Amino acid sequence: MRSSQPRRLFFILIVCAVSSSAQVRIFDQIQLFPDTQYVSSFPADGTAHLMSIETIELTRRFKASLGTVFPYVHVELFGMVTQFSVGGSVHFEVSPAGQAHIVSDEYYVDYLIIDIHASDHYVLRIAGGHTSHHLSDNWYERLHLAAAFHFARDYVKAYCVYSDENLLLYAGANYGYIVTIQQRIAKPLHLQTGGEVGIARLWDAVQLYYAADIKARQEADFSATISQQCGFKFTASNSRNLRAAFQLRYGLDERGQFFPQHRVLSTVGVYFDL
Repeated sequence: MRSSQPRRLFFILIVCAVSSSAQVRIFDQIQLFPDTQYVSSFPADGTAHLMSIETIELTRRFKASLGTVFPYVHVELFGMVTQFSVGGSVHFEVSPAGQAHIVSDEYYVDYLIIDIHASDHYVLRIAGGHTSHHLSDNWYERLHLAAAFHFARDYVKAYCVYSDENLLLYAGANYGYIVTIQQRIAKPLHLQTGGEVGIARLWDAVQLYYAADIKARQEADFSATISQQCGFKFTASNSRNLRAAFQLRYGLDERGQFFPQHRVLSTVGVYFDL
């Protein structure tokens, strides 16, 4: 049921991100390993490529993710500015009570992310990638809590992103050209929109903010997953962010091994864009 390919790609990504700490400029138009991302992670997106840890409803259960987006080439040609990146993350949930501790893990790899800087505030993002979802602890099957099945998706996606100092808005679509939920299916479309607004600036680098994210999935008759997040954001000069926030997520469960269940989840957590 499991594939090692997403794991290998993910760890290669982490090694690349850690090992490339210096910018390299080729002529005046091409820069390798830029230290600033055009588009920060979508704050309330439950599958964003970032580091996070969240306690679920202030219990011993928690969610976590390990990931990053690594920009490797910045190109300025003919008045057009473009950044090329690779991204990856693994998301998992832990329930320490009982025998089945690690509930599930979900792997997301964007092999290629292209951010085209259309104007001062607008960016067109195009990406292609793969995701696969697994039951992590076979106790879930032994206790008949769930039965593992093949859940995987190869996709291309496109977003229009608007951003300024206090506002981030995005909208786009994800097209799965190979979608497997137990068997190959022909319901490829995901729609997503959301954003973030700064409510108040407390200090130069600290801001109170609100963020939301909505996803609708064709394989579940366009059932939605809705996330809302409110908290504090600490911003560095290179667009990296540290957030401490309360989050409410409800609707279709994003963990593929529990498709097509719905759930309501409230968490308190810390989120870090590497």
